[in-house]
This record gives sequence, structure tokens and C-alpha cells, in this order.
Amino acid sequence: MNKACFRVALLTTVIYVAITPTADAQQVAAPADGEIIVTAQKRSESLQKAAIAVHALQPADLEKSGIRNALDLQYIDPAVKVVPSIQPNIAIRGLGTANFNPGVDPSVAFNQDGIYLSTPNALTPVLFDIERVEAVLGPQGTLYGRNSNGGTINFITSRPTFELGGYVRAGAGNYGAINSEGALNLPLSDTVALRVAGGSDHHDAYNDNGTNDVRSFAGRAKLLFAPGDLFTALLTVDAASRKSHATSYDGSCPPDLDNVPACAATPYRPWSGLLPSQPIGHGNTTIYGASAEFNYDLGWADLISLTGYKVTDWRNSTTAGWYGGVDNFDFIQNTKDKFFTQEIRLSGAPGSPFGWVLGGYYSHLKQTALTQSNYVQNTFAPDDFYQAFPLTDSTAKSAALFADLTLPVPWLDGFSLVGGLRYTHETKSAEGLVEAGTISTGTAFPGTLATSGKTSLDRLTWKAGFKYQATPNNLLFFTASTGFKSGGINVLPPEAASLITYAPELITAYEIGSKNMFFNNRLQLNASLFRYDYKNYQAYVFWRPGAGAPSTILNGTFFPIVNSQSATFKGGEFSARWRPSRNNNLGISLNLLDNKFDDFLLELPYSAPVDFSHTPVFLSPRSTIRIDYERGVDLANGDRLAAGADVSFVSHQIAQGSYANAAGDTLLYRVPSYHKTNANLSYTVRKMDLTISAFIRNIENKAVVNSVASGFPIPENYFQVNYRLDAPRTYGFSLRKSF
Repeated sequence: MNKACFRVALLTTVIYVAITPTADAQQVAAPADGEIIVTAQKRSESLQKAAIAVHALQPADLEKSGIRNALDLQYIDPAVKVVPSIQPNIAIRGLGTANFNPGVDPSVAFNQDGIYLSTPNALTPVLFDIERVEAVLGPQGTLYGRNSNGGTINFITSRPTFELGGYVRAGAGNYGAINSEGALNLPLSDTVALRVAGGSDHHDAYNDNGTNDVRSFAGRAKLLFAPGDLFTALLTVDAASRKSHATSYDGSCPPDLDNVPACAATPYRPWSGLLPSQPIGHGNTTIYGASAEFNYDLGWADLISLTGYKVTDWRNSTTAGWYGGVDNFDFIQNTKDKFFTQEIRLSGAPGSPFGWVLGGYYSHLKQTALTQSNYVQNTFAPDDFYQAFPLTDSTAKSAALFADLTLPVPWLDGFSLVGGLRYTHETKSAEGLVEAGTISTGTAFPGTLATSGKTSLDRLTWKAGFKYQATPNNLLFFTASTGFKSGGINVLPPEAASLITYAPELITAYEIGSKNMFFNNRLQLNASLFRYDYKNYQAYVFWRPGAGAPSTILNGTFFPIVNSQSATFKGGEFSARWRPSRNNNLGISLNLLDNKFDDFLLELPYSAPVDFSHTPVFLSPRSTIRIDYERGVDLANGDRLAAGADVSFVSHQIAQGSYANAAGDTLLYRVPSYHKTNANLSYTVRKMDLTISAFIRNIENKAVVNSVASGFPIPENYFQVNYRLDAPRTYGFSLRKSF
């Protein structure tokens, strides 16, 4: 038994012995009805009867693990991987978006209360007053449409009710952590109710140079109008702010890069001894918006309208080239999005002989942005030199019609056919500038070049398969589907005409799965196998035009998105959960991935080709195993004590980005396998509706590299001596009082 397994076994034994009650209190009782209802397929259904791979996280799951924001979800969902780069990069089953150019769409869709968010930066930086989080795995090209090739993460927040009440919660922890949330529900009349909620999340820097800190605040108000059983209207306004000293590239090397010349004098220093000694960057986001939801019961169908408007203002600067004690390279990016969405859909009324959804969708994004690179001193451009790429006017419009159907087959009891179609028309246009000049004077030379581009797309995506409900507790399903991630426009000079636009990513996916409950719902066994055939992968590249290039771009440095060729994603998931009694809960999950680039040849104009074919896709560990156990005790006075622990074993994986060794070979950085252990404890005083809880994450204080400088290929060594780490050991406690 290795040290990690022994640690978990010992911890679990200590917890069990410490809280095990007397024999009279240990009577085995059947677990309470724990059925979870999800809306992953835009209709309410039981999680175990949904013919789709979806993970549902309840408020209790978030609270006991100390989850305060969307980036923390990877601590409790093994299918989700997060790279906290200068903007969130979330991957599901290894499929995500690892670049942050303006106008680049994500591969994982994010929705809040059913409304699509244009960018990961629009995610509310604090999770508060949450009803549940749904991680829908795999392409969702029909119901959710474009930009959901990896899946979608749905954040469902609490709705107003006609009961006076609410709650408050306050927490604290190491690294100066202070966090809070609360909600107040007010029935204003028999037909109108108001719910006001807010939250905050603050912690000091994880790195000793002041970076990786956060100061976030968020608030939300919901007004419900329900004049009868047939019609409801829900109006929402929200706002949020997130400030930090950014996620630093700290000028040291990740481990096992002794063969890189630039790493000879920059040893691995996790979280400490970093340069510069004081933070000089920032990552600030301001978000505000409003939405309206209207529901009408037509008798034969339910009609819903969802309207949303969101403004996201993101301003980031970071020192990405701190090397040799000198600030070599600074990176600045500011982006402002104004995003409008409208969705109208009809769905079959409860009790309908078959399930169906029919709808239409429209979105309009207006964006302005600035991307600027300051080359303070370097080897491939003049010192005191900057390049700027202002995006002065960018528009993206998308319109779609979609349908989804589940049709029972009369002569095959429990067997249904499933299918879906979505037609999408979208257009994008962008106008910008390409500028170079002197940092110290701000003088542009030889001036500015105008750039512009347009692209449009008409695409039909589909879904087909079946579900077989063999018994009320046993489901088998199969789905074949297609999807796409939008193409876009690079802000490049006219001389790079062949790279101005890039094509959409296309995916064809196959998945077969089974969901099962046994022994009076005490044992849950779920499994699935999947394969994705992927084309036109969008790669973020460093491009330095060389011999033969026009003088206006010769030896310039640009950061376009280009399409590679093809990739294959395949793997499987298995999960088991055993609840022999209300007070015992044991779970194990196994996630397997075999994601590879089949053809990944980068052939850029005036530049040597680089071939990454047959290499693993980054953020795709071959295996992830998670084991968790929770023990609860109902005390004689009515209070409840619960304790739990979990451990995750993650195999090696490739970090995003590449590097060059002493021989000049372009290589991909391999993150070694690792394990992490977490634990939690809670005590509930039922008479007071008060819960005291504590958690600790990454007990080993394991320093795990989650990324190196992203891009293909990295042009200079000092870009490689930049990496980011997962959080160190963190712990905290909180008190929650309901009223």
C-alpha cells in the first residue's frame, strides 16, 4: 500500500472511530429518497433516468468541500480540469480551449439559469445561493448549439419562494481567506416574491511575490411574479467584481527541465523565491447584467422565453517573461463584451406520451479589445519595443432553430428512440489595427496598419440514438451526435491574408452508457464509453515570419489562431456509490482518456513547419481515480455530526504549450502523476438551524504544474521558464445559519 492509500485509510479509520455512536444508535435505516432532478436536456427529469452523461453537484457537495468559485469544481468532479490562466480554461474529458485571443469561443459552454454566457470571464466569480451545478459531459450540439463540443456547465441559482426566510454563512481559512454568502427571501404579496443574495471570496497570495490572490464580490436580486398556476415571470439583475494581482509567470522552471538552457539558473521554486518580489500585474473583471424568464402552461405544452443581457469588462496585465532577474516581456489584454441572447422554446407537457423540445435562439455580441506585448529586453525584437493589436469593432451574431425528440417504441416496452436537429447561421466581423512602437515614448513606428475580416457559417448538427429503461432502476443509452465550435478572425496585418480567418472545429461523437440502482437504491453503478472524431483543432501559435516575408512583417511576432488537422478523443467512465445506511456513503470513480492528435502539422507562411502529430492532447490524464467516504451520526439530542475524506490519483499528462531543449528540439512538457487528499467535517445543530463545517484540501501540499506558457511552438527559452501551479494546501471553516 503506498503512502497516499495508507494516509486515507488511517484518516478514515480515525474519523470512523471518533464519531461512531453506541450500538443503540447504529441501527441500519434505509436511506432517504435522494432522487436528484436535473434539467440538462432542458426538461426536468431524474438524474438516473436521463439518457446523457451528467454530473449534478448539490449545495451540500459545494459547502463541505469549501467550493467558493467555478474554478474549484475540479476538486470534486474528476471529469473537469481547470487551468487558472489569465482567464479560466475549463476542459471536460480533456477537451477545452487553451487560448485567450479576443473573439475566440470556448469549447465548453457556460450557462447561468439557462442563459448562455459569451466567455468564461462572464462566469460569476463567487458561487453563492446555488441550487445545483450540472456538468453535462460530451458534445451538446443540438440542445445547446455551438461552442459546446466538450460539454456544458450549468449553474442553477435559487429562485424566490412565497415563504419568508433565508440564510447567512461566513468562513475563514489560511492565506487570509475570508468568504461569505447569504440570501433573504421576501414574499411581497400573494403573487410577488423577492430574493436578494450576495457573496464574497477573498484570499491572500499563494505565491510569495504577491500573485494568485483574489478579492471577489457578487450580488443578485430575483423578482418572481406568479399570478396563477399557468403563468410566471422571473426578472433578475446581477453584478460582480473580481480583482487580483493576476496569475504570475514567476521566472522559474517547472521540474525535470535540466536539458533546457534557460533553466540552468532558474531552479524549481514552488510558491516561493519568485520574481519579481512584488506583484506588478493585475487581473480585474467587472460583470453586470439582467435577464427575464417567462413561463406559460399551454396545457398541451410549456412555453418558455429566456432573455439575457450581460456586460463583461476584463482587464489583465502580467509579466510573462521574467527571466534572469530582469522583466523581459509584459503582456496586456483588455476585453469588453456586450452580449444579448434570446431563446424561446416549447416542450411537451408532463405526462405526454413522448418527450419533445422545439425552439429558436439568437445572440448578438459586441466586443472591443486590446492585446499588447511589451518587449522590455529580448533576443528577437528590439529592446524597449511593443506590439499592439487593438480590436476596435467586433460583432458576432448567431441564430438557430432546434428540436429534440424522445419517441417510445410501442412494441418494445421501455425502449425509446432519441433524436435532435439544430440549424445554425452565424456571422462574424472584426476591424482592428496592428501597431508597433517604443514603450518608453509611446511612439508608433512605422505607424499603424488597418486590418479587418469577415466570416459566416451555416451548419446543421444532429443527434440520434436510443434509450432502454429495462427496469425503473436500470437504463441503457446510446447517442451519436455532431457539434462545432465557431471559427473566427485574427487581428493580423494585411500581408498575412491567409491567416486572417480560421475555420470552426468540428466533432462527431459516439457514447454508450448505463445507469443502474440495486439493493433498494443502496448501490449505484454507472458507466459510459465514448469516442470523439475531431477536425480543425484551433491552435494558439507563436508566429515569426522569416526569410521571404514582406518587410512589413519580417521578424515580427504574432499570435494567430490556426487550424490543425484531426484528433481522436476516446475513453470511459465508471462510478459506483454504496449507501448501506443513511450514515455511510462510499464512492469510487474511474475516468480513462486516450486523447491524441492524429495530424497536427503547423505550416505557417515564411516559417519552418512543426509537427505535433501522434502526440497526446494536453489536459488529458490517462487515468483519474477518486475515492471518497463519508460517515454521519445522528446524535441523541437531534444534532448531526458528519466527516468525510477523499483522495484522487491522477496519471501523467501533457501541459498546454511546448518548449525547446538544448538541441533545439520542440517538445511537450509532461506533468508527472500525482495524488491529492482532502477531508471535511461538519456539525449541525438542528434546533438552531446552524451548521459548523471545516475542510482541508491538498493535505500533501503537493505542487502540481497545471500549465506552462501556452502556444505552439514557444519561440524563445525564457517563455518556457514560466509555469502555473495548482493551489497549495488550503483549509478553512464556516458557520451557516438558516432562518
